[in-house]
Amino acid sequence: MNDRSATACYVQGIGTAVPAQSVDARQSVELFRQTCRDPRIARMLPRIVRLTGIERRHVAVLDPQFAPGGAEALYRSLSEQPEGPGMGARTAVFEKVSGPLVRRALDEFSPAQLGRVDTLITVSCTHASAPGLERPIFNQTAVRPTVDRWNLGFMGCSAALAAMRLVHQTAARQKEALVVACELSSLHFQYTDRLDQLTANVLFADGAAAMILSAEPSAVRVLDCRCSSVPQRADQMVWFADDHGLRLELSQDLPDTLAAHVPATVASFLGDNGTSVAAIDHWLVHPGGPQILESVQQALGLPEDALELSRSVLRQYGNMSSPTIFFILKELLGRGLTGRCVAMAFGPGLTIELVLLDVGRSPP
Repeated sequence: MNDRSATACYVQGIGTAVPAQSVDARQSVELFRQTCRDPRIARMLPRIVRLTGIERRHVAVLDPQFAPGGAEALYRSLSEQPEGPGMGARTAVFEKVSGPLVRRALDEFSPAQLGRVDTLITVSCTHASAPGLERPIFNQTAVRPTVDRWNLGFMGCSAALAAMRLVHQTAARQKEALVVACELSSLHFQYTDRLDQLTANVLFADGAAAMILSAEPSAVRVLDCRCSSVPQRADQMVWFADDHGLRLELSQDLPDTLAAHVPATVASFLGDNGTSVAAIDHWLVHPGGPQILESVQQALGLPEDALELSRSVLRQYGNMSSPTIFFILKELLGRGLTGRCVAMAFGPGLTIELVLLDVGRSPP
């Protein structure tokens, strides 16, 4: 174990929430057909959706059928909105919808727990407004407005692990830290025939998650964290704030790029902590998509079932971006699994975030 293990902190709890509304695979295909102008691409839609393996996605504002003409709704037909709603309209809806979702995620914690928090880290890449997630937290929970505040924006799917890294690195200067991640990807549904953007439409979903970390020993110890980047491949994952919402650009080469860089990055991280891939009991890999999971599994030489937790969350919820990794960790804890775990997620940059956890063992 390297010297940084002295700053280890512990997970005190995880809360999660998803919108009540959801769409299944069949409904997803119908949505895309309503905005797809290219007949050739339209014929591919059932196969694209099927290959994700996602059975259901929870979405806050995306109805299976677009609103009829003149209705007050964010999404309307192609004839009324050739490019979809504008960025301002999408951002305004985030302000309305995110608060209740965040409060539900925080229901996992008692007012006493929230009142002890002295650091708040909010995480999101699906809105462009301030104060954003802070407003419902300060106005409707016991979190004090005098806490140290940080906001991690536009770090994509890796942001929740980046927040854990920030807490871990500053553990000596704080008592309890609260991380709140909320993404409403359905606000950025694109009217498009582009395959990379259609893939984003298929994969992404809405959700919120919260985690409290402190120096108080618990069953989940954060041993170390690391961020690595591949800047020469930064163009393979890009978020861009366009006139009609956030546009995600995903390269078809991304799985191969991760496969080429993940093994050395993971080996170095684990080696610095006196362990190896073979010694890890559980792998919590952000499910950017089936190809991402397959590439990571093969690149690290993992058994066929090693990423079952990640695939389970993807199947049940889709890719919720930053909150997803907390859903996976919560599922691991819910199953009563223990041992050394590596949590891994990827973001624009191209970044690879890693967290080493010890779950279910007695504190030293």
